[in-house]
Amino acid sequence: MKWAKAKDKDGNVLDRVAISDAGYKVARFTIAGQDQYRASLQGEFLHFPVSDPREAQAVCERHHLITGSRP
Repeated sequence: MKWAKAKDKDGNVLDRVAISDAGYKVARFTIAGQDQYRASLQGEFLHFPVSDPREAQAVCERHHLITGSRP
């Protein structure tokens, strides 16, 4: 999967969200000063928060491999 920064409807880059070419998203949340990452597809979280963005992307890759999901 290829990943890029997400953009809002006006084309502004969203620094806290990455989107894949298959429609998966990884969002960064800051909780008690610690960054956490959540993988999602079509607005549904796929996993619990993790501390490494690559781990959240791997969740998306595994989900896509298993289900063949497309947006």
